Amino acid sequence: MGQPMAAESRLGRFQVMALLQAARYFVLTGDKEKAFSFGLNRAIFYAWAKRRGVPVAASRERVSRGVEVTREENRIVAYVGDEQAYVSSNGWFTIGDEEQRPEDFEREVIRRVEAVMPFEEAWRLAVEYVSSFDRRVLLSQRDFYEKVYLPVRDLFPNINIRKSGKQTTLF
Repeated sequence: MGQPMAAESRLGRFQVMALLQAARYFVLTGDKEKAFSFGLNRAIFYAWAKRRGVPVAASRERVSRGVEVTREENRIVAYVGDEQAYVSSNGWFTIGDEEQRPEDFEREVIRRVEAVMPFEEAWRLAVEYVSSFDRRVLLSQRDFYEKVYLPVRDLFPNINIRKSGKQTTLF
């Protein structure tokens, strides 16, 4: 196990994004390894977009019912609701020709989380938090960013989750 967490300890935004995106994919599919690939992929993508000043728009006009993998032209594309990401022939999410594998998630995210708190505790908290949102929120790129990520990006893991009906509040 790890040391007790100092009150001021928190994760970087990159790690929070990767962790919450991984939890999002896991909640929607139940696949933890691919969730780690997806989480790292989305964190890299959003960090790149922010540095370049590229607006990130939803990939589709309407939200799908879940996670779909299709072949478009010569590429494999996964849609998580209205958000798209490319997938390698090995099944891992990619940016360019570089796969984001679970071992990459371990190096870039898990090890940094472990410096703040035990990873399994952070994973449990992330999954519980993401699970508390309506499926429609998880399938919307914009809603996920605005309603799930933004409120906790500078607070995680120092959040408390209270479920009242279908609404999640932080206190």
